Formats: sequence, C-alpha cells, structure tokens
Amino acid sequence: MGLLIIPFIFGTQARDLVVLFSSIFAVIGIGLFAIWSILSNITSGIIMFFSFPYKVGDKIEIHDKDFPIQAIIEDIRAFQLHLRLENGDLVTYPNNLMLQRAVTLIKKDAIEDVIDSGIDDI
Repeated sequence: MGLLIIPFIFGTQARDLVVLFSSIFAVIGIGLFAIWSILSNITSGIIMFFSFPYKVGDKIEIHDKDFPIQAIIEDIRAFQLHLRLENGDLVTYPNNLMLQRAVTLIKKDAIEDVIDSGIDDI
C-alpha cells in the first residue's frame, strides 16, 4: 500500500505509474520466458540422461512435419543433441523438442558401421 500512496504524495500522476508498472512487468515477463526456455532444455536433458531410450551412436528419425531428420546421435548435452546427418552435416536439436516429437530408432550402434566404412575407404 505504501508503494501506491508515496508516489501520490510527491505528485505523481496515475498514468505515469501505469506506464512504469507496465514496463516493469514487460521486462520481468521477457526475463521469465527466457529462463523458462533454458530451464525447459536443462530439465529435458536431465530426463533424457536418466530415461532416454536412445544412446550415443544410435541412428534415429525425428518425425517433424516441417523438417524430418534422420541422423546418428553424436552427443547428448545439457541443452541440445548433436546429430550427424548422412551427408556429414552436424545438426543441434534442442532437448525439449526431442521430448515433444515422435522418434523412431532405425538402428542401434549405427556409428560403428560409419566408422568401419570410413576405415575401409582409407
């Protein structure tokens, strides 16, 4: 109550307080959204660490309507997965999206086949 009464004692207009509080709430809202996104990825990473049915080296397919991906899991990190495409490109995929999309295991330990075929080419 004091925070509302003191500005009126010093002659502050109500519309000035509305602008001030709306600006403060906008900044807080943007900050909380950014923190929510980071915490979402970290929480997904922890969930994936303990109960993820796929591991590093498995070939998976992510069923995304706009951008389907078929790749080998190269690394599982706190914020994202590193996926290696067949053409050699590296794709980072956010952990929270990984838990939201349907994923199919194509082949277990597919990285061994890639390494073996690379040795034969040398």
